[in-house]
Amino acid sequence: MNETELRVAYDVKCAEVMSLASRVSELEEEIERLKEQLNLRNKRQFGKKTEADNVDGSGTQTVAGYTRSTRGRGARFDISGLPRHTVIHDLPEAKKQCACCQQALHVIGQDVSEQVEIIPARYCVIEHVRMKYGCRTCDKIVMADKPMAPIPKCAAGASLLTDVLVNRYFAHLPLYRQAKLMHSQQLLVPDNTLGNWVMKSGDALIMMYDALWSILGQRYLQVDETPVTVLESDKKGYIWSYYAPHVGQGLVVFEFSETRSGSVAEERLKDFNGLLQTDGYNGYANLRKQKPRVIGLGCITHARRKFDEVIKISGDQNGIAAEMLKRLQPLYYLEANMRTLKCNFHTKKRLRQKIAYPLLKDIHRWLKQQRHHVLPKSQLGKAIDYTLKQWPYLIAYTRHGMAEIDTNYVENKIREIALGRRNWLFIGNANSGKIHALFYSLVLSCVLNKLNPRVYLHYLLTQVHALRKKEIDPISLLPDRIDREKLNLFIEDQVTFAKQFFNTT
Repeated sequence: MNETELRVAYDVKCAEVMSLASRVSELEEEIERLKEQLNLRNKRQFGKKTEADNVDGSGTQTVAGYTRSTRGRGARFDISGLPRHTVIHDLPEAKKQCACCQQALHVIGQDVSEQVEIIPARYCVIEHVRMKYGCRTCDKIVMADKPMAPIPKCAAGASLLTDVLVNRYFAHLPLYRQAKLMHSQQLLVPDNTLGNWVMKSGDALIMMYDALWSILGQRYLQVDETPVTVLESDKKGYIWSYYAPHVGQGLVVFEFSETRSGSVAEERLKDFNGLLQTDGYNGYANLRKQKPRVIGLGCITHARRKFDEVIKISGDQNGIAAEMLKRLQPLYYLEANMRTLKCNFHTKKRLRQKIAYPLLKDIHRWLKQQRHHVLPKSQLGKAIDYTLKQWPYLIAYTRHGMAEIDTNYVENKIREIALGRRNWLFIGNANSGKIHALFYSLVLSCVLNKLNPRVYLHYLLTQVHALRKKEIDPISLLPDRIDREKLNLFIEDQVTFAKQFFNTT
């Protein structure tokens, strides 16, 4: 082999070596990426669930820029809102004399203690007897009126329907379990009958759903979605959540769809004007582009969560991801302080511009520097890339005092559905999905506006016929604007009826 051939062979071998070296580098990067995914999957399946678990020490928790003890964090035992019944325990007359001198004892005080008890629910049958009167001359019959049932020709009264609905949508108790509980109290109702009652109750109140949508076109909405199983098609469906923080003390409206396509939110919000806050899901991209009608806002917590996942994978408490979490803490600390001080929108905007915006500018500059030092396909690289791509939307909240820093609240409401889903498993079909969405909307909006869902739904079911006859505007019955004095009178009537019933049985 001559010198030229040797040089060509050498060059070929060099090229092969370089190609192999490049391939090795790619494979090493792929291995690291797969390790990260495996670690993250294991952490999600077997590890602790909260984001703070991997950045906090034992016995403490760091949230929004401050540290608190994790001991004794349970909800405070509060009985102040319960009705009270006083039982006097007195000595019999024979013992009201001193055992030593036989003189009469006199009262020197009382020893008072409290116990919480429950009066078990009792199913009962209300027999409506309508007196008939006839005229011998005219051959005419007149009969007394009786209250109309919420569902025509249905054996269930408003209070029983309310109990089924509250257990289903507030306590997440499946209908077959409710049927078992009823059976244990001598009431035999098949669970499919309970399902029919739920659907017919929803049909009777469907005007309330339209009323919710009619007032949702406010200046600020948060939107999110979660999957559910649709039994009829054995496919995934989706529950979309629309939260209006500044309608009353907040209204949340759910919508069932068989798709996660962005067209669902686009159609629902085609007349919306204002601030729209979402996560980075591409389905919201078209809505965000519809300026100036829609102003898109992002969620900083979604970005933060991606860096938190990096820490879960690597366990590195001092790396870039941990540094990012530290840089975000003052932003949450500012928000917590403004909530404590109950700042108005103008003050919030001013403080965000003065304090939060400069901090965000520094974070943005720092992230752009760090992206050159990490593998693009690594979990950390993806976290940085997501944050930078979403940056214009993530910082937009600083220009609007009415907006929040994140979509945590709407996520929490969605999470209630996700948790309840473990109990009720699936949605039967698209029509039942709409009914589920209606009742979840009403129940959670009650909670937001500090209404008892049982009282509220019971009252609504007594107004079904007035709604059908258009004697009442359904908007006036929404949780944020219902006449609370009428609700209180309704409660008093129910208590009076219960006392009369128990006194005669």
